[in-house]
Amino acid sequence: MKAGNGQYEIKESFYHLEISCRYIAEKFGKPVIADWTNGDYIRLSSILLHTTSVQISPNTLKRIFGKLKTPERYYPQKATRDALVQYIGFKDWEGFVITHPKPEKLVKEQPVIDTAGVTANDEAKVQSEKVPSLQTEGITVPLKTDQEPGTGKSQYSKQPRTLKTRILIYGAAAILALALVFVGYQVLRPVSITTVKGVNFTCKNPEGRNPHSAVFKLQVPEFFSGDLSKFTVDFGDGRPEKPIRNIVVITHYYEIPGRYYATLKYDGAIIDTIPIYLRTDGWTATATVERDSVRVYPVSRDSLFLNHYLSASSVALRHAGVDTNKTFYVNFVNTQPTKINGDNFELTCKINTSPERAGVRCSQLMTIVYGENAFHKLFFLKPGCEAFSNLTFSEFHRNGHEDDLNFLGADLSSGGELIMRVQNKNVSIKLNGTEIYTASYTHPLGNIYGLKIAFAGVGKIYDVALKDLQSGDRFADGLLQ
Repeated sequence: MKAGNGQYEIKESFYHLEISCRYIAEKFGKPVIADWTNGDYIRLSSILLHTTSVQISPNTLKRIFGKLKTPERYYPQKATRDALVQYIGFKDWEGFVITHPKPEKLVKEQPVIDTAGVTANDEAKVQSEKVPSLQTEGITVPLKTDQEPGTGKSQYSKQPRTLKTRILIYGAAAILALALVFVGYQVLRPVSITTVKGVNFTCKNPEGRNPHSAVFKLQVPEFFSGDLSKFTVDFGDGRPEKPIRNIVVITHYYEIPGRYYATLKYDGAIIDTIPIYLRTDGWTATATVERDSVRVYPVSRDSLFLNHYLSASSVALRHAGVDTNKTFYVNFVNTQPTKINGDNFELTCKINTSPERAGVRCSQLMTIVYGENAFHKLFFLKPGCEAFSNLTFSEFHRNGHEDDLNFLGADLSSGGELIMRVQNKNVSIKLNGTEIYTASYTHPLGNIYGLKIAFAGVGKIYDVALKDLQSGDRFADGLLQ
């Protein structure tokens, strides 16, 4: 494998690749790489594409992780190595290597050897020829530089070694070997991907009503030797990340009910996550206007059920302060803690999206199921607009710019029924009685904490039913409950 200076790297280059593979396997949720199936490699390829925007094919991943055997150990190009370590929270390959120095006891000086076109067995043979060895009572040991080639005797002492001397030498060698094995195990065993130790990220008030000002604080231990300016917080509500300083309180204003996942990052890598939960008393409606990041527009609850279905009329929106001549969105949210299992439930929604009007050409529908640890989301648009659609089931994600999501193209302005059924982390999506998509995910969602149904323009919700497939517990069987 060719290095940047035109020379060829030796096997030492695979040290960090092996560690990165172990880290990836742990984050992927399947630490025993030997047990991976073809579907695991396909799923990891998709996750890496979503996370890093770099396409690494399943076959390339199989070569990297050793599933596909090659005459020479496969070593990926730098862009691929960068993407691999970005998935586990590092900026690039160089940063990963720097933060994982090879223990000195495992470093052994070797001459740089041109191994181009040489098989793994041939390379081992070349190495053995470069470093002569001495056979001593059935044990092969390297020939020391102070020995005369071919004699096995020291240039400085012609006296044969006594039995006691040999025992001491072999005993010391055995102890050294055990020490090396222990060090190697400590370095190569699966470990947490978190590299910033001892950092404490807290929120004084993670739960509240709408609106809510959440108070965050970062505490960094005295022994921390990194760059304090690299800590940032992503509040999980679409607002820009903000830097956070040590022992300095930072407050964030959440404007729309829901469940958010605020993450602490160090140099772009996620260090910790805190769920922020804004609970409601039944259904609420909050409007936003495109390109207006300053304010939101709560809609009077008294106006939401006037026609025996849930909707925010143009009149109610104007009373709330919305300029209905512009592009606007309405978020219907009902959040409450439940005992419904987010990995075993069925959600049924009967809805109408907005009719054609200025600013809502694609007439979108977004449905989110909030979980304890993550969320499920479907984003429908009119046919032809699928490039902007996306879906998420816990860690599983698909994006219309990179994936074929034509099944999320649907004109629901005349009405439709959506069914999301999740059973043992296997998802089935039906639209108007026809199954349009199936998927599966790994990371548990936990209990369900609420629903969000959002429209571009004026939409209508005729019925919502959410039930646990095992216990039968229900979240909302009819909008008036």
